[in-house]
Amino acid sequence: MTLEDRPSAPDAAGVGLCATCAHARPVTSARRSVFWLCERAATDPRLTRYPRLPVLRCPGYERAAGADEGRTAEEPRP
Repeated sequence: MTLEDRPSAPDAAGVGLCATCAHARPVTSARRSVFWLCERAATDPRLTRYPRLPVLRCPGYERAAGADEGRTAEEPRP
């Protein structure tokens, strides 16, 4: 999934690194709440499947193709 395929979240800045991570995807519950699933957590025991937001640092973070250019992996979105 690329960034263009992801649903836009009104509070994407409140999500932190997950908003631009190649391994994260939003999941909408039946009550229309949005949670961010870390798919890398399935193979990396250091990570949480549904992390507490905003994620400001993550050892498994990898920028998704098409994510904001010019940021480092440890910088949160403003």
